[in-house]
Amino acid sequence: MGRCKERLLGALVLVGVLAVSACDSHGDILVPGSSDSAALDGPTEAKVKKVVRRFQDTNRTPGVLVGIWSPKGTFVSATGVADLATGAPLRADMQFKIASQTKTFTADLVLQLVGEGKVALDDHISKWVTGVPNGDQITIRQLLNHTSGLADGFTTPTVQGKVTTGCTVTELLSAEAKFPPVAPPGTKWSYSNYGYNLLGRVVELAGGQDLSTAVQQRIARPLGLRRTLLPTSGNGLSKPFTHGYGLGDVGPTQAPTTSDDATALPASCLWAHGSMVSTLSDMRRWSRALATGALLKPEVWAEATKNPIPFVFAGHYNGPGKWRYGLGFVESGGFIGGEGSFAGYESTAMYSPARQTAIEVVSTKNPNAITPPPTFQALAMTVYGTDIGFGLTPEQALAPTFTGAEG
Repeated sequence: MGRCKERLLGALVLVGVLAVSACDSHGDILVPGSSDSAALDGPTEAKVKKVVRRFQDTNRTPGVLVGIWSPKGTFVSATGVADLATGAPLRADMQFKIASQTKTFTADLVLQLVGEGKVALDDHISKWVTGVPNGDQITIRQLLNHTSGLADGFTTPTVQGKVTTGCTVTELLSAEAKFPPVAPPGTKWSYSNYGYNLLGRVVELAGGQDLSTAVQQRIARPLGLRRTLLPTSGNGLSKPFTHGYGLGDVGPTQAPTTSDDATALPASCLWAHGSMVSTLSDMRRWSRALATGALLKPEVWAEATKNPIPFVFAGHYNGPGKWRYGLGFVESGGFIGGEGSFAGYESTAMYSPARQTAIEVVSTKNPNAITPPPTFQALAMTVYGTDIGFGLTPEQALAPTFTGAEG
């Protein structure tokens, strides 16, 4: 149901405050809970390191980035190598592809435009884009929460055939429109990358600027995200960055080799649903802003968080725990954020407003048997105990269950 392994790339793409806060001297929005704290206590840190080791050793990923920022303490680690060819060590400041965490940015831009009266959640997509299957019945709201019934789009052979060379937006939307819907609008949750590319086009038409510029002017600059962008060419990465591995048939527990390096793949065929790059520190700040509605009007954020939909990804990518989808974000146990996976990279960035805690997990290999979303849950339970509302135990969260097979 929307989460499928592509044999060509050995990859998946989900895949990622109620008032505007005060600004610092640089004009950056200061989001509550942004200050650093002391390190985690010794026993907790030891348990966190054990989770990280298990994640890395089971998946055999070249590199793992993990960040925990909480009132109980801070933990930031970069383990492994950034480049198998040179053996260069992974660093916490390195850029990586965030894949479908891009969707949280696209959704926030749409919701900003809703607050400005330029877009309505009940607009039909046919108002903005022609030629969409069932376009006169599908609403912006349904595109945001994946109940449009549209096909995934990205996993179709037409789009996959262009991934290595690149796509224009017109080519992407035209190709994705040719595949029949998987359900009538509003009847079921079904993950659609196509739906988010349509939302990207809505941002451009309603906001009057290209999507990459909108990300910079409306999100990255106000929040002080220094190395976060939606590329207009190439893969978007700039030094220092980490390589990612996932070409060919690398298995979920198989160590990749230099021939599996997927770093150079261009981003254009992922566009509004998955093309962005960022860093651990930038995504920490973004996760707070996202989870608190910092860039949105209070009434829009209230609507975005109303009645999120329970969902299960194909192959139980998120593990056996409880997950819900709002208007552009995932939620579990009061943590709000995003997740993404594409050839070479898998990640999740989550923030709990109640606990003022951000947790991130990044792998430089795709696919993985233990994926970042349940690993985040295991880390959160390590810090706060099991009574969070995830609907699973730490051992269940760390069970190597994902096979990368179609589901």
